[in-house]
Amino acid sequence: MIVLKLDNTEIEKRALNLRQEHNVQTYGVKDIFSLVEQEGIHLIRYPFGKDVLLGFATVYEGKKVIVSNSSEILSREIFTIAHELGHILYDFEECAPDVKIDKDISETSEDVSEARAYCFANCFLMPVAQLSEFIRFELKKKIEDLKALDVVRIQLEFNVSYNAAVKRLYESGFITSQKKNALFDRKLEVTSSALFKMIDADEKLLTAENTIKVPNQYFEYVTSNYEKGYIPFSSLQKALRLIGRDASPLKKEGMKAEDDVDIDELFEEYR
Repeated sequence: MIVLKLDNTEIEKRALNLRQEHNVQTYGVKDIFSLVEQEGIHLIRYPFGKDVLLGFATVYEGKKVIVSNSSEILSREIFTIAHELGHILYDFEECAPDVKIDKDISETSEDVSEARAYCFANCFLMPVAQLSEFIRFELKKKIEDLKALDVVRIQLEFNVSYNAAVKRLYESGFITSQKKNALFDRKLEVTSSALFKMIDADEKLLTAENTIKVPNQYFEYVTSNYEKGYIPFSSLQKALRLIGRDASPLKKEGMKAEDDVDIDELFEEYR
């Protein structure tokens, strides 16, 4: 087995610094989608289908890009985006063209890059200090008294899955292995949906949004290419269909382009 050499302290510090840069004053990160865009990263959310892939990070034409699968439940998509943000910060610092594709995110990965991104996502979404304060001041509980419903409340505050919250509590030394297993067993007994209903909580973290979201510059980029004659109208139609826009008002007579670019091929590899 490969022995990973990660500087967890440095990763945690970088995650905390990023939270401070964005003035995150709540326990959890409330809108990671906006935060990523504020970092100058192009975020694309696309419904590839469940269990196809979680997401990927890349640099395209010098621009940092994160793509997430909106067919996965929201809590998992959020963790994926935080994981891909870790890749962007550590693996694309020189903006060199590359791609990091994640079909699975595991705390036991033997790949240094993946383990580092996993650690970053946890530190960014669930900092140890914020977890401790939330349990003490909001839940008003001792660690050993935590129940499954308390984990749900942690989920709601930190926008993570039940499993991610329990794993973070265990990996941070808050709970024992025995307590971790007991919390997992309880969820298996009653399901996450039932736990959410017990405290009348919004179940949006448990469902997939299946949304298509592209950077604001996407519309301008596509229409500009059409107006300059770089792509034909058929490609413009396909490109705008992805974001629910009608290309008809933009159609101009006599415009030609040699190659009809198939926009569907953008995502075909990941279907």
